[in-house]
Parts: sequence; structure tokens; C-alpha cells
Amino acid sequence: MMAPVVFDEAGINLCRVFAIDDLLDVCERPSNRTTDILFDGLTKCDLENANTIQLHVVDIDFNFICPETCRFSEIRPSKNTPNLSRVVLRDIDVTLSVSIMDSTCRVCKEGMLTLRYLPSENCPGFSEETNPSNIAFDLYTPYGISYAPENPAGCNKLVPTINFIGLVEGQHCQNCDCPEVCHDFHEFEANNSLRQGISAQALAKVIAKDDECMAVGITLYFKAIYFVQYKFQHEGLVVPPKFLAASNTEESSCKIFCEGDLLEPCIQPLDVAERPKCFQNACNCNKKC
Repeated sequence: MMAPVVFDEAGINLCRVFAIDDLLDVCERPSNRTTDILFDGLTKCDLENANTIQLHVVDIDFNFICPETCRFSEIRPSKNTPNLSRVVLRDIDVTLSVSIMDSTCRVCKEGMLTLRYLPSENCPGFSEETNPSNIAFDLYTPYGISYAPENPAGCNKLVPTINFIGLVEGQHCQNCDCPEVCHDFHEFEANNSLRQGISAQALAKVIAKDDECMAVGITLYFKAIYFVQYKFQHEGLVVPPKFLAASNTEESSCKIFCEGDLLEPCIQPLDVAERPKCFQNACNCNKKC
């Protein structure tokens, strides 16, 4: 069995304070701005009047590929220690799924919010203690780091990057007559898979809120992950629990099948890394192969 193994990991907390009125609703007013924005139906009024807010981190742009300014994130070998990688993060954009709940904890509105963390010192949200202009840390990466192509139509160079394990699926609209977009927007790529190299996960929560401002804290987990092959003792297949129908209908072969046991995948993995076997009648030998 080949399984992902965490060789090293570390975490950090960041907190961003922002004025709700400074956010831009790009659904209401199209703009080329890609951060500190609201979209997917979420409005400023929703945030101002919310009783409880639940957050999930959907995507993070770590600003490695095609940076808009001279401030970008980078990964380099640590000095005098080739198996360590020094990670420096700047201007990362965090996209959050926002659920607005009322006093009875009923979800009454959902939408998306993108905030910038680790901004430059003259940008909104900067705080030397809770949201500095950059962070740097070392990770043990003995088998290397992952890369992403930058400008494939030009010099086609590969840039070190971090794989964010998020919640974006790779499904796209098919055969739809969508209107032509007249402004720039961030194209979200699928990120809900595990890959080798440095990966990251994140959690978020509302730290404080009033009618004008919000403080959103995030926890970032960084892991150096590589796939390793293992031998394992097979103890049978796991059978998940089956849903039962809420009401009875007439008996039929389809009904009997639906109410019966779940189908089980009976094909088992091949035995790998086994010594070759020798049959005496075939090779006329008495020794083990």
C-alpha cells in the first residue's frame, strides 16, 4: 500500500481586522479587485446584522505564481542545511465560505469572502503583532518540494509552490450560455486533493465583531508530505452503513435489492514485494527460489 506520510509540520495563527464598509461587493459592482471582496450573494448588510457567523477556508492563493507586484512568496533551501526549506509568505489571499446564522442557529444566508493576510506595511489590515508583512519558517523536505508552471507560453519556468488542501471541486459548467465577462476575476482551481511536497490546511473563526468592524482569525497548518510504500496486514474490507427507506412500498426485485446488503468490492489488492515462488514439478529443483 502506498500512503502519504507527514515528515514535518508546523502551524501559525494570524488575525485580520477590517472595516465591513471597506469590503467591495463584486456582484453588485464589477471590479478588477481580487481581495477584500464579497461575492456569491453575501452583502455588507448581512455581515453587519449577523448574529452568528461560521467560516470555512475554501481556498488560499499563496502568491507564488504570477505575482501582481514585487512582493511575492518564495521557497528556498535553508542556509547550510539542504534538507530544510525556508518558506517566506507575503500577500496571501484567503477565500472563506461564510454562513450567517440567526439567534436559533439557523443558516439564513451564505456567501463568499476573500481577505488578504500578510499585507505590506502601508496596506489595510497590517498589524506587526497579529498580521505582519511576512512570515518565515523552515520545514524538513528531504525529498524535495512541489512546483507549478509559470508563464507556460513564454519561458515556461517552474516555480516552487505550496499545495493548499481546500474545498474546491474540479467540476465546471458545461454547455451553458454564459455572458462574456468584461472584468478580471480570480479563477478557482480544484484543490481538494492531496499531493507530494509542502501542503497546507487552514481553519478560521470570527474573533470579534461589532456593527462596523470584524476580526477574522485563521490557523495555518503546513506539512511536508511524501508518498511511501508499506506492507500491511489485510483484515477485510470495511462495509459502510446503509440508508433505509422511510416508507414501505410494494415488494419487487428492485425493492429487495435496495433494502438488502450493500454490494462489496471483492477484488483485493495484489500482494507486492513478495519473494518469487518456484514449483518443483516445473523446474525440477528442491531448493527454494
